[in-house]
Amino acid sequence: MRRTLMAAGTALLMTAACGTDEPTGLTGEELVLAQQSEVIARDVVTTTETRHEDWVRRLFAALRQSDDPEAQACLADARSLREQARAAFEAGDRELARQLLRDSFLKVLCAVVEVFPNAAERTGEVVDDVLARIETRLGDREAPRIRAILAHVAELRDAADAALADGDPVAALALNLRGIQILHRLVAHVREAHQDHDRIADQEMDGIGI
Repeated sequence: MRRTLMAAGTALLMTAACGTDEPTGLTGEELVLAQQSEVIARDVVTTTETRHEDWVRRLFAALRQSDDPEAQACLADARSLREQARAAFEAGDRELARQLLRDSFLKVLCAVVEVFPNAAERTGEVVDDVLARIETRLGDREAPRIRAILAHVAELRDAADAALADGDPVAALALNLRGIQILHRLVAHVREAHQDHDRIADQEMDGIGI
């Protein structure tokens, strides 16, 4: 599946630009709820094996069993982009390096989708499950920071479904994985009140070895 990165990159950038202002103040009760919610997220994701690391591990296991030229082409592009990112970093252009790493990661997801066409749907279902479980755990308790993050992840899910409907499963998978990564590290996002949850999550995923 040879794809350009334009559509995927546009979907990711538009979603990142839609972040809302973080509520201020963090109570001890909300921090405990965040810890409990993160445990829920980690348990579900571990059971379903749908984090980015799981998909990449599954990808290489599949490629050891049978070759897929399209997937291999995506991985070759990913490695080339990663080398360009390293060169940009050494030249002092960190912003370009970051963008090239993001493009490299999207190419890895291109390979994942080539081998596992339903990866975006499966991952989206897991995000929905985690959101529902955390909402149930919260009940009617006040947890403004957690609820703001959950609302943002729900926006990512909407954007992922829209990308999938537009025929871009790579962007859909990237958005769903971003949501999983945020939920997987919920305590840090709640405690540190990141202004850009998406960028933090993407940087955590982009460094995966290929």
